[in-house]
Amino acid sequence: MKNLITVCCLLLLGGGITTAHAQSATPFDPLMTELLRVKSISNHDPGFGSPNEFYKLSKKFLKSHTPADFRRMTKHLNPIVRAMGLLCLAQTAKDESFLVLLSHSNDATVVYLHQGCFLSQITISEFAKRLLVDPDFLDAKPIR
Repeated sequence: MKNLITVCCLLLLGGGITTAHAQSATPFDPLMTELLRVKSISNHDPGFGSPNEFYKLSKKFLKSHTPADFRRMTKHLNPIVRAMGLLCLAQTAKDESFLVLLSHSNDATVVYLHQGCFLSQITISEFAKRLLVDPDFLDAKPIR
């Protein structure tokens, strides 16, 4: 017991517990493990050579997680996880999501956005603004 207390004190005093440690201290979530491998935001249309893992995972997250989970995700270090939290919160708790989406209006982190065959860069701020206008914009069929 004495050793455990000593280790805890050393970790706290030495700064051994960081935000990254705290984020990984949550219970195992296989969907989160999959999401952490995703490299870009994507819409429903896989297009030519364009993966749509983000889109498919969003549907799974919506079925299995709560708005409280999505709010936590919006604070994650990984921008793809933040984007997923924003998307799912906008689609499940529209009244709550307004302030959360606005709070990301200065998030200049750049991510890739796959829309069909097209790949572009978008900031989390731009993504949040698009969600404010249309929470389902990733579901929209592209005009061809």
